[in-house]
Amino acid sequence: MSNANKEARAQYMLDEADVVAFLQQHPEFLQQHPEVLASLELRHDSGTAASLIERQVVLLRDQNRELHARLNGFVETARGNEQRVNQFNTLARALIAAGNTEELVANLDARVRRDMRVEAMFIGLDAAGDTQLPVCIHALTADDARSKAVTNVFRRGKPVCGPLSSAQAQALFPDLAPMPASAAMVPLGEQQVGGALVLASHDAEQFLPTMGTLFLEFMGELVTAALRRYLGAEMLP
Repeated sequence: MSNANKEARAQYMLDEADVVAFLQQHPEFLQQHPEVLASLELRHDSGTAASLIERQVVLLRDQNRELHARLNGFVETARGNEQRVNQFNTLARALIAAGNTEELVANLDARVRRDMRVEAMFIGLDAAGDTQLPVCIHALTADDARSKAVTNVFRRGKPVCGPLSSAQAQALFPDLAPMPASAAMVPLGEQQVGGALVLASHDAEQFLPTMGTLFLEFMGELVTAALRRYLGAEMLP
């Protein structure tokens, strides 16, 4: 053994002796720090047979890891919910600050682009007869391709998330290139569906069919209330 190895071994043995001496002088240490005891590997001279204590320790450690994983999941969910609440609060303030329909739509567009990684937004309302709408809002008529593109959200009355077909993308976002990879369709209306808010993203993972839609429902209700202030209740009954 080289001198360097001997010195390292001597240092290691000295450190080990210090630990032993410390534990002997402080027998309550492991009781006060159970996390240290839980991480120790204790073996028994029982040959190949595992003792009952070893089995119990293994099970407890597995349970501890599972609980830590679940706790981390709860923490991440709480952080996500907090972020959504903050975004919703910011959106509400932006809509309230709008002085007219054009400002309202512009503020909404700015917030969803920033907070939801959205590249394009579409707002369409059911327009019967010669109803006049602001240029920032599209009229949905019976034979219009845009009406057909949002049929599902009118039929379900709930937000619909997932990819858009080529026909839907061309009807709703003819100037958006490349074609959106995912979108969220949100119904607008208080008592019945009278319009649709569509948020399009180039990120295929942004709006998935399996995602929760509670925040989108709240957004639809908020946008509906804001639009009714300027367009009148008859446009979004």
